[in-house]
Amino acid sequence: MEELFPEASPVEIKRTKAYLEQYKEKKQKVAFFERNPPETDKQKSRQAVLIKFTSLVERAVGEILQSDVKAVIEYRFIKGNSRAATIIKFSGWDYCDKTIDRKITEGITSVANTLLYLE
Repeated sequence: MEELFPEASPVEIKRTKAYLEQYKEKKQKVAFFERNPPETDKQKSRQAVLIKFTSLVERAVGEILQSDVKAVIEYRFIKGNSRAATIIKFSGWDYCDKTIDRKITEGITSVANTLLYLE
């Protein structure tokens, strides 16, 4: 019997982290295509893939329930900041760097679990 609410495997979580790390670059390419509409079928196909990818990631991040985890993930991956910048940004919450790393891990896992339903 298929599991009703499957959990992402370690491989899927690792893949999701890679997706989140690629998000900012792919979002810039979507913006490029918006400024410079695709002319060939190949470019149109690439644009569609990029839009689908960025949309899925944005929807999955939007589904994170814990507001602090969501804020950390948005700052780190959606806005494209480094781990160090993220730790500095959220140090005002009286979180140590290990706690922020845990929030990042929780967020990646949440996004991975959501992507199981969206892909």
